[in-house]
Amino acid sequence: MNRPQAGHPPPRPASHGYNHILRRGEHLFRTGDQVDRVYRVVGGILKSYFIHEDGDEQVIGFHLPGDLIGCDCLADELAAFSVVALDTSSVQRLPHHEGDGVPCLDQNQHKMMLSWMQEEILRLARLLHMERGGTDPRLARFLLDFSEAQRRRGFSAREFHLPMGRRDLARYIGLAPETVSRIFSRLRARGVLAVANNHVRILDHAALEQVARGHSDNSATPLAG
Repeated sequence: MNRPQAGHPPPRPASHGYNHILRRGEHLFRTGDQVDRVYRVVGGILKSYFIHEDGDEQVIGFHLPGDLIGCDCLADELAAFSVVALDTSSVQRLPHHEGDGVPCLDQNQHKMMLSWMQEEILRLARLLHMERGGTDPRLARFLLDFSEAQRRRGFSAREFHLPMGRRDLARYIGLAPETVSRIFSRLRARGVLAVANNHVRILDHAALEQVARGHSDNSATPLAG
């Protein structure tokens, strides 16, 4: 894969100790931008994505409060992907050593960085495994992972609002948006979920686990362009 050439202005800086507000649709940085800082998400939700040479968009991940953004770019200071706010969001730039952009972390921040690295490895492993499964297990596994992320943040793991749209969710798990809607309908009809727009309530956690393991499978459907 060729490295995209830098052609965008660098992201606007977020001063130390102050939150930088991003409006919906505003980028923190784009592919090819110089990124020499690490950001922590304070509020809202952002997505990271990559545009392939054929024009298809691949969603790489979603970033919620507490997540770190930019660690991946510190090696050569060029962003290999873009990060955009899906809703009004705020980020905080972590303190860094002048001249090299390496974060200057206290003990808690260092622990947070290591935890982020571990979670990122596990997330990418789950994503690769997810792409080998059928349609229903992909969505079920995503919902279980999101539920666990909500629990770690001190929110309800049984009832939550999905902050991303169906198209972005579909592009993340590698399905067509219409397929994602049909899976939600199937899980709702089976009494596994209660779904109203993007509000999800898990009615039968054990059943959702079974679906995630592939015990209620359907043939994979490619992502619609």
